[in-house]
Amino acid sequence: MQLLSIEDLAAYLGDSKRTIYKYIASGDCPPYMRISAKNIKFDRADVDAWLESKKVQPGPGGKRMSKLNVVGYAKGVIGNIPRGGKLPWTPRAQSVLEEAQKKAREDGAGILSSEHVLFGIVSVRDCLGATILGNLGVTPSKLADRYERLGKPSARKEAGEGKPSEDIDRMIQCAGEQAAQWGHEYIGAEHLLAGILLAGTGLGFQILTDLDITLEKVRQETAKLVVCRPAPGQ
Repeated sequence: MQLLSIEDLAAYLGDSKRTIYKYIASGDCPPYMRISAKNIKFDRADVDAWLESKKVQPGPGGKRMSKLNVVGYAKGVIGNIPRGGKLPWTPRAQSVLEEAQKKAREDGAGILSSEHVLFGIVSVRDCLGATILGNLGVTPSKLADRYERLGKPSARKEAGEGKPSEDIDRMIQCAGEQAAQWGHEYIGAEHLLAGILLAGTGLGFQILTDLDITLEKVRQETAKLVVCRPAPGQ
């Protein structure tokens, strides 16, 4: 049994502690253990089962997804990292990757790259990655402006289904390494953001650098929002 505190659950879901308390008050929440008035714990297995019950299957009229399952691909990449392969991806992080793939398709890019993940982060507005960027002064309009300047693809549509680039693989690996460094038991949007900077390659990294967003700034801002403690042996 892996127990999560209110703070842990908030970070795992990409929500605030206040939102978690609202879930509890409404009764629409995972089963929990009330050890004391201020000490509430959740079993992560119960949390995952609760999340599974929230899945909405798109109807037949919905848009067809690309043949590439980007979330499954990312999990495969992270599985090659010691300890990283055991970490679950938060729903927000999975949404970020799905939004990134959507952005790549909209731009007609034949390759899914780190800049698309950056757009995915700001598209999922309630994820911690978006909150961190917002706190550091990065708005969607600023991001779009740098994207236009530094390398938005031409209007000509390219063939392909958004196959991940090499910088995506490195970014995903770095995200898992950062999660392990912080002692987190999940991979969230904040780790993907740090992963772009840790990888140090790709247009996503160039955009963040141009906006004066550094790895140290992201780490400091993350530490203000969630508990970041070194994992055992680190």
